[in-house]
Amino acid sequence: MYALDDIDVLALESGISAPFCTRLLGDLGATVVKVERPGVGDVNRHWDTAVRGHSSAHVWVNRNKKSVELDLKNEEGNAICRELAAKADVVVQNFSPGVVKNLGLDYESLRGENESLIYLNISGYGRDGPYKDRKAYDMVMQGETGLIPMNGSPDAPAKIPLSVCDINAAMYGVVGTLTALFQRERTGEGQELDVTMFGGMLSWLGYFPLKYWYADEIPERVGMRHHLLTPYGPHETSDGQYVNFAVLSEPHFELFCEEVIERPDLLADERFATNETRMKHRKAFESTVEAEIATEPRDYWADRLEDAGLPWGDVNRIDEVLDHPQTVHLGMVREMETANGPIRFIDNPLDMGNAAVQREPMPDLGEDTESVLEDLGYSREEIERFDSTGVI
Repeated sequence: MYALDDIDVLALESGISAPFCTRLLGDLGATVVKVERPGVGDVNRHWDTAVRGHSSAHVWVNRNKKSVELDLKNEEGNAICRELAAKADVVVQNFSPGVVKNLGLDYESLRGENESLIYLNISGYGRDGPYKDRKAYDMVMQGETGLIPMNGSPDAPAKIPLSVCDINAAMYGVVGTLTALFQRERTGEGQELDVTMFGGMLSWLGYFPLKYWYADEIPERVGMRHHLLTPYGPHETSDGQYVNFAVLSEPHFELFCEEVIERPDLLADERFATNETRMKHRKAFESTVEAEIATEPRDYWADRLEDAGLPWGDVNRIDEVLDHPQTVHLGMVREMETANGPIRFIDNPLDMGNAAVQREPMPDLGEDTESVLEDLGYSREEIERFDSTGVI
């Protein structure tokens, strides 16, 4: 069984944030109907052709869905979409600001025909406020929420390679949807939810706002070092590799100095007495540690860190991660059959003892249009007419 058996999701989506959200709901067993523009589809279908002719982004965020081509600006296409919404448990939308309102597909327009509907808006900044009309994409949001200035090396800022703002919104979208479904079980009532990329990323800023408010600190770029802790992070070894370790407490620091780098003298240096004083003198301290680590190869330090019981790891490339022993052990790389041949994918990491994870391939554009319309009760003649007139 799937946890979200019998839950129908209508996806009015584009890009990454909402599609990843609905894919996660599909992983949990929801039936997700993705509405796409006839002949074009979601923009994420066209970013590359890396996966047997499919876009890598499309393969990532669109498995476990049905694809229906509908012209939402066409009166009949719009009416079909409203029919789908009337039987849906959840609608998820992340169209540009104002689009669903103009199409008559917003929550207020749909709730009259479906009072128990849960309607999730995913947007950059929200449906009101001074930035409500701005479009938002991951790179834009990384800049707006302060990620780019604090990320990178001291001499140059950098974006985070992952679509972290989109992923943030998707995860909060799933949390909100599951919470609303649970609340509906108790009250029988639907509701409208808003998830913003801006607000979501603010909630992930962690201790940086507190450091600013109470210590007047604006984070500087520290490369592979940590903004709050030292020693922490990857250090280059004598054989040109890296060993990555974390010292999280003063007992850890004692172990590190005495048993790993064999520099007990550092414990007697008042500048390095606590993590806070080490951070104040981080240039002197970290240059000392870096010089020590650079004297021996990776395996030497790996053994000493392991023997001391300190957290450590390697700095792996993507190919090494995908072949990692723990990746293999967890069964995270799976394969699904498609019309173009088998395609590998990263599995959902949830391991649920009493519920399965759904693993169906991503749909071709419009693959399910006819079957979904048939389920709504449309005849073969009507479907052929819709096709000939561009409704589907």
